Amino acid sequence: MKNAILVFTAALAFAPMLAHNPVQACLHGPSEYTVPIKAGAQAGLIFFADGRQEMVIRPSYQSQAPEEGKKAKNDASAKLTSLAWIIPTPSLPDTYKEADAGLFTKLEEFTKQEEKDKKNWGPREGKAGGVALGAEEDGVTFEEEVVVGDYKIQPIKAKGELGGKELNAWLKDNGFGELKEAVLKYYLDKDYYWLAVKLHNAKGLPEDGNVKPLQIGFNTEKPCYPIKINAGSGEFDLALWLITNKEIDLDKTKAFGLKTFEQEDAEMVQQNRETRFSALPDAVKKVATDDAGLKTLKSGKLRCYRFAAYGLDKEVDLAKLEGDLTFEFKAAAAKDGK
Repeated sequence: MKNAILVFTAALAFAPMLAHNPVQACLHGPSEYTVPIKAGAQAGLIFFADGRQEMVIRPSYQSQAPEEGKKAKNDASAKLTSLAWIIPTPSLPDTYKEADAGLFTKLEEFTKQEEKDKKNWGPREGKAGGVALGAEEDGVTFEEEVVVGDYKIQPIKAKGELGGKELNAWLKDNGFGELKEAVLKYYLDKDYYWLAVKLHNAKGLPEDGNVKPLQIGFNTEKPCYPIKINAGSGEFDLALWLITNKEIDLDKTKAFGLKTFEQEDAEMVQQNRETRFSALPDAVKKVATDDAGLKTLKSGKLRCYRFAAYGLDKEVDLAKLEGDLTFEFKAAAAKDGK
């Protein structure tokens, strides 16, 4: 195998490469490439309104030199050209895009922290789709494969115990590794779809480990982000932004290990927590501009939340979470005392 293919889950639950051990759906390289790989920080963005979500994920990695006295079978300095990972989604996505490479840099600048007393509030490419399985028999259904930029995405629907077994067999045979039984069962019970994602660039992936952000759009009752799939695969950090037009219950997000600047330090506050669509950086607006389901975000006040989570699956045991990461909205205040 000439090109190294690394496998990891959506939230980058990286694990050390162990030769001859059963391959799980986490980071690893082909047998002839033994350079250790560790997780870098991951970044995510969610736009949500009226049951519609656009989500951007940017994974990252760090490659290390071989241990002293050891030599990689492949050239340790060879460029990595391919990555593969799995993203579970609550419904079949209908849009796929490569997001702007500078998206998260712009978000970081837009949502910087500052002292509370200085607070100043600021003013579909690659389409695909399919029909849900409904009451069809157990098994696996392969939806139309999507190619967008350097990404190739195979959406899969697995139903029932037989579907779980067939899905794991396909993932193993196609270089994605196998899903752990508890993780597989959780998403099967929730009737999720699986996106088998491969990124390939013959010239090599970025040396800094930050690959192209991938954007997908789908329908969901609540804003969500996949982290439970990483249970037992190793700790990771996450920077996550949520842009919506309703107020989020921040006490409930803490249960997932996510905190805002204010929750970390009562003397600090995030810039542009309250904003408007027109005030967002162009690279950020681009994520939601073409999605008709997000039209209510284009006017009126928005809330832009910046979260950080450190050491997920260590400080927060993902296996013990009752559900995957979702965001709850605060109840609207009652009017006229009713």
